[in-house]
Amino acid sequence: MRPSYPSLTPARVHSTFRTLLHRHLPATDYKRSVTANQLLDLIVLIATTGRTLTAVVRARFDFCHEIGRRALHAFLPPQHQLTEHMADLLHAIADFSRRDRRRPWILAIDTHNVGYYGGRNTLGILGGQKKQGTSYFFVYATAILIHKRRRYTLGMLPQTQSMASHLLVQTLLDQIRTRGILIRGVVLDSGFDSADTLLLLQERGLSYTVPLRRKGTTTNRRNAAFLLPSGTITTLSWKSEKTHREVTTAVLVWRRSGEPRAKVFAFAGWGRQTAVSQHRRAWLARRRYRERFGIETSYRQKNQSRGWTTSRNAVYRFLLEGLAQALRQLWVRLTLAISRAWGRNPNDWIGELPFVTLLDWLREFLQQKYPARYTIDLQKPANTR
Repeated sequence: MRPSYPSLTPARVHSTFRTLLHRHLPATDYKRSVTANQLLDLIVLIATTGRTLTAVVRARFDFCHEIGRRALHAFLPPQHQLTEHMADLLHAIADFSRRDRRRPWILAIDTHNVGYYGGRNTLGILGGQKKQGTSYFFVYATAILIHKRRRYTLGMLPQTQSMASHLLVQTLLDQIRTRGILIRGVVLDSGFDSADTLLLLQERGLSYTVPLRRKGTTTNRRNAAFLLPSGTITTLSWKSEKTHREVTTAVLVWRRSGEPRAKVFAFAGWGRQTAVSQHRRAWLARRRYRERFGIETSYRQKNQSRGWTTSRNAVYRFLLEGLAQALRQLWVRLTLAISRAWGRNPNDWIGELPFVTLLDWLREFLQQKYPARYTIDLQKPANTR
């Protein structure tokens, strides 16, 4: 992945990306109709154009859309295998050096919803708060590095009905650990504020920051913390609702100017190695959580390269989600390469290659490779009534 050539071109970017896809998403020829290269180019075109499989095949390929659909579904592995393949692809694009693998990193873990408007008995969907005209979603959990120039996605998986929040965190951490990346701290959204999640992070010796939610409307130890003065640092304990295991954690009560209510952040570990004061550690914990908001930008960028589908197939939808993350990852890697090649400050914005430009490169290169058919026969087909 490390560029050894003097310039970036659409052809080189396409060749590099398709090589990585071949290596980590093994594709084979489908009979004599669709070659492996055509299949991979097809899914990249779906992602970069934001169109459906049927629309892309009809416009660009010699085989019919039904053959394209069969070839794609024959290519799809089981969900657990695709999850591992996607994690391998994301790490291959990130291309960590030996020095990077000795460095401990900080992660942001979150979930995001993709609205679903089909049948309620579709496998893989979850109910939730109504957004964008629906209350049902395909939900994906991701782990993203908190770093100015390396906001890489290092883990992702679909959430199922039976998967509790601490199991999501455990699976993502295991994905990253088995691929040789060290993690020293994690920041999470309030959806991960369960006792089991905090116990997991404590057992692994990780620093963490998690905003807590109120539990019910009655007076209890967690709710009482929200009434403490802003800036208060104290210790809070409560038990897991299912396993009844007790967790004890430091918390910071904080209310920003203009906000009607205080927030309570559970935290541990930040700055402990340097023996800084408790107030300093609490400030570091809150600052790390503020850095987590970069993950929202990553989601918005990813959505620009997610192919459109109305399919009920959860594995195919996960493929589109993972491919969108991989394209965004490729952009992050290339901007880092440009920054280093030009000797830029790590905090400088690389305006020469916006994400949409990278998508344009790939789309236009593939559209030239597979020219559109502009002829529409106006003769009425013989079998049409």
